[in-house]
Amino acid sequence: MSTLLWAICILWVVTLVTTLLNLASVSRLQPRQPRRFPRVSIVVPARDEERTIERTVRALLAQTYPELEIIVVNDRSVDRTGEILAGFPGITVVDNEEPPPGWLGKPWALHQGSLRATGELLLFVDADVIYEPPLVATAVAYLEERGVALLSLFPDFEAHGFWEHVAMPNLAVFGFSFLPLWLGNRTRIVRLAIGGGTGNLVRRDLYLAAGGHEALQDAVVDDVGMARLMRREGHHTELVRAETMVRVRMYHGLREIVDGFTKNAFSTFDRSYLVAVPGVVLTLLVHLLPYAMALTGNAIALATVGLITLTRVILFRSLGYRLDNALFGHPPMIVIWCAILVRSMWMTGIRRRVHWRGRTYDADRTKFGAE
Repeated sequence: MSTLLWAICILWVVTLVTTLLNLASVSRLQPRQPRRFPRVSIVVPARDEERTIERTVRALLAQTYPELEIIVVNDRSVDRTGEILAGFPGITVVDNEEPPPGWLGKPWALHQGSLRATGELLLFVDADVIYEPPLVATAVAYLEERGVALLSLFPDFEAHGFWEHVAMPNLAVFGFSFLPLWLGNRTRIVRLAIGGGTGNLVRRDLYLAAGGHEALQDAVVDDVGMARLMRREGHHTELVRAETMVRVRMYHGLREIVDGFTKNAFSTFDRSYLVAVPGVVLTLLVHLLPYAMALTGNAIALATVGLITLTRVILFRSLGYRLDNALFGHPPMIVIWCAILVRSMWMTGIRRRVHWRGRTYDADRTKFGAE
């Protein structure tokens, strides 16, 4: 047991160092104007988004960028989404058809929107994302200065209530503490490409040359898939911190969080039980065993809990998350996400069904991204 605890403790030392490197090396967007103003087409897929679509569109219309085109694809909504969109002048609304065989709904909607786009740059963004007015101008300036093919925007994840505050920070913890973002932003390694529904700004010519969303038609994580697609074609992509200008409340409550991530959690392990099952066991050991052993007074375990807490405090303070959650929220966060992965293995692996926005797909006919 002592050897195992030492190994876990050393792993958390590495995790702390990784967190510090990532926070120091991932650029944070600051408002600025580009040297030129290429036309930007914003493409928003909207399926039953009456809860947020008005705020999203108003924020897009308030952008300071002068050469802007806003395209919202009403993806067969059965709520008030279409009615709300009809009240906005100055945007293009595409009434989508059901996806043809082989296509998932969101990639199909994004593809239809891209066909209507006229911009030199395309910005694909989900319907629940809120932009501050200088965001588009700032993102274009950064993309042009860096010469990257695709720029992905890391947002502020809004959380309300106990379960959202506990569960949602896992996205930041996984990204900044366990992924080498410092390396990913400086290489073209496909597996290290990061994309997000909070904003993928991509050069239109490179997007089309890579096959566009036709190459992602069966991708359940199309945003990461697009970044990987660009890198597969030899292009450079980059993740930037935009939490001061981009915010999103992805899900409302624990039930929506579980349902939302069930569709793709197992696919991040390539739907391999040989990888996912040991992954669950290893996660529980690395993240929860130190807390259990710390209750017995074990010095190594106590030191490890201290490292976990320090890592979270540094990350949460940098990103503006609640510090009480940084101190006490780690064990329940891990339990929730392990439960999501197990549920995903059952639903998408054993039952082979992917439920997504009111549609059900055969999981065997889907993939993670741009494999």
